[in-house]
Amino acid sequence: MHLARFRDELDIHFALESSLSAMAPSQNEPLMESPEFWFSDGSIVIIVENTAFRLHKSILGKHSDVFADLFSVPQPQSDLELIDGVPVVHLQDNLQDFTDVLRALYEPFHFDKLTPEADLATLIQFLSGILRISTKYNIITLREKCIMVLRTKFPSSLSACDRLLSSGYKYVASTIVRAIPLARATNVPEILPWAFYISTNIAHDALLDDGVLSWHDKALCLAGKNQLWEMQKSVTHKFMFEFSRAPTCALCRIPPSMAMTWQRAEELRGSPHPLMHFDGWDSLQLCVRCLDHVKTQYQKGREKVWKALPIMFRLGSWEEIHQEQNR
Repeated sequence: MHLARFRDELDIHFALESSLSAMAPSQNEPLMESPEFWFSDGSIVIIVENTAFRLHKSILGKHSDVFADLFSVPQPQSDLELIDGVPVVHLQDNLQDFTDVLRALYEPFHFDKLTPEADLATLIQFLSGILRISTKYNIITLREKCIMVLRTKFPSSLSACDRLLSSGYKYVASTIVRAIPLARATNVPEILPWAFYISTNIAHDALLDDGVLSWHDKALCLAGKNQLWEMQKSVTHKFMFEFSRAPTCALCRIPPSMAMTWQRAEELRGSPHPLMHFDGWDSLQLCVRCLDHVKTQYQKGREKVWKALPIMFRLGSWEEIHQEQNR
């Protein structure tokens, strides 16, 4: 990335300063040393908000080509800001986000603090700052680690979806919606189809009152809810609404257990889930041929829904999503 370009994008600036106790140019609070990240042998001081971090150019530059490029450009002595003889860089970032990414860089087992049993709220809180900063400064290893962890709750393949459904994991509406703006802000579109899919199960009023989602994304959820319901009726679970025998069977009729009442249909319409696992095959009381016929239609239908899932939410195809994320 060209230096002038990433300076514009990252809002990095140098300014003349002589001591740590002096004021930051745009703030009225004195600078404070970071209690965690002030190393006596650090070669660069980075100031975020009113906190100064004395860090190592070698560590930051090794993981981020943005920092490597920044540190490689010589600065005129007259413009150079120093604290204790160490050059200073100001970054316009969130203090907590920046602190989180430093923990991930300086602590080898930082991600081990996130246990496999962690709920989604804990997971998103742990990852959000690291993902935002690692994306902004192109810290590839940390960004990929964050995405790998997110994939455990946001599958991007049907097989991964099946594993997640089999685990019985439950989502909380107030948490799942936080994943959508995070994915958009950090260019991780592969988690969006599943995030939208789950969000369609939020009640209309709760979705409209939500303060996290944009109105554009709320509209996508509402439109997607209707499309998923139509696919559940006509593609994956068609046998529950319009039963047809196998071509080689002339005996089976629609079993009483499969009769769809309008009350049950309304329940399903409010929370469409065409990808759900159907486990009531034995109760259908069908012959072997019809059962195989229905199961085949069901599985092919799930594959069709999965392929169409990102398109429903105006995200393009799965292939386009992966290209966008990896470019």
